[in-house]
Amino acid sequence: MPLTESEVQSLRHHLGYGNITTGAYPYTPDGFYELFTSVISPNLQTGAETTSATATTAAATTTIVVVSATGIVTHARLVIDVGENAEIVVARSVSGTSVTAYFAKAHTGTYPVCVESGVTRLRMLLQRADAAWEALTSGKMFSTAGVKKVDEIEFFDPKSGGASAQLTGTRKAYETVVWEISSLVRVLPRWSSERSARTVTEPY
Repeated sequence: MPLTESEVQSLRHHLGYGNITTGAYPYTPDGFYELFTSVISPNLQTGAETTSATATTAAATTTIVVVSATGIVTHARLVIDVGENAEIVVARSVSGTSVTAYFAKAHTGTYPVCVESGVTRLRMLLQRADAAWEALTSGKMFSTAGVKKVDEIEFFDPKSGGASAQLTGTRKAYETVVWEISSLVRVLPRWSSERSARTVTEPY
């Protein structure tokens, strides 16, 4: 399935291109709206998609039955489920609509099964970016990090393992994921111009 509108908006947000539409062009005549909606979204590589209702247990090899096994072959990497429940498994064997693989997570109900592709990779990266961004901008993070002594403007040592170290680590983790997204869609983050001689595939 192609990218949803919310996924396109999330992609634009994390790469620093904002969430304005064509109505704002008189203020930002850069054409980046078309870049995401008319180039990336319809052309990002897709793979076979189906569903399964076979329950799996965590840390176990299980044979699931999919609605359609078209495009699923032995050794194929499959993205199972979505959001926080998503994981990548490798098909150990395929027989008819039965697929055997090792599952690290438990899955219940009807969940999607997709051959790994550009779209599925992007969706998993966006999930990680959203989680890192939420942690980075949470009130809890800022309430425990930053200035140690106001009167002397003494900052926490990032190497001390305290809250500032956590803030720095979370920021670097977030930017690393953004660089992975950038590499996938071949669009540099807007803030990359502030980095010196950084390539699209170089992590922060």
